[in-house]
Amino acid sequence: MNILGETCAKKREDRQGGGGGDQPLPATAANHEQTIKEFVPASWFHPVGIFKVLARFWDRLPDVGGKLFLTFTLDPKNYADEETAFEDSRQWLRKVFYQLRQGVGHEGKIYVIDAPYCIKVEFHESGWVHYHAIFLTRRFLPKELLAALWDRGWVKVQRITTDDFHYVLKYVTKPDELPAWVLKRKRLRVFQSTKGFLKPPPPKPKIISLKEPCKRASYTMDERFWRWACMAVIRQNGKARTIRFQMSYREIFDQLVLSAALAGRYKGSGEIIIDRKEVLKPWIQMQNQLLKLKS
Repeated sequence: MNILGETCAKKREDRQGGGGGDQPLPATAANHEQTIKEFVPASWFHPVGIFKVLARFWDRLPDVGGKLFLTFTLDPKNYADEETAFEDSRQWLRKVFYQLRQGVGHEGKIYVIDAPYCIKVEFHESGWVHYHAIFLTRRFLPKELLAALWDRGWVKVQRITTDDFHYVLKYVTKPDELPAWVLKRKRLRVFQSTKGFLKPPPPKPKIISLKEPCKRASYTMDERFWRWACMAVIRQNGKARTIRFQMSYREIFDQLVLSAALAGRYKGSGEIIIDRKEVLKPWIQMQNQLLKLKS
């Protein structure tokens, strides 16, 4: 088993995932009991971790009830492959929004959409990208005009409710649903907003750090997903730290949860009390057995 060292890259990764690094936990959780649980990263691509991401700006979300809601999809016939479509369409989308800000003529009228907006990137099951955009305006925009500007596939022009907006934000595309070309990328900006869309953040006191800045670890999305899958969080005495196994933590957990439950050490919600005498020995042994079976 490879326990993550106290390196700059590890600390940064833990902060991104809301993980360990000996971070203090609430006093109610502080005791001598040692437990292990699946690591949950702060990620748009994790069904639980997405709520960690949203928590960072949830209180700053605007009321979008009745505002302009646009959807852009692509016609595969226009592109050689999904990656080419993504690179072209995201650049073209910026040009469409620029034209709307400047004003576009249609059937004798000029339409201007210059309000703050956000964009959410999603993927169809086929692997092709589509975009949702919400503008903080109630102005009318003809679908025919938007379709002519887009000229890459199809569009929808609708009004949205705040509840539907929250649903769009919470929609998760899981790693195993992402196309291969996405997994090879190092970053993918799932949500973006322009100035004025989110409410201003509360003021924070200025902190001058004397620490040397850490170099950010560089992984592809596929590599990052695998590292997260191999990680677990150990909690004891009000602190938490992350460890990393050589295989998926969930596979090891599935083999040990029944014996833990029979011994009265399963707390529920995926958390297991670690035996004080054996500590992580059963986890290491099970890992090695499973790795041997796979080799």
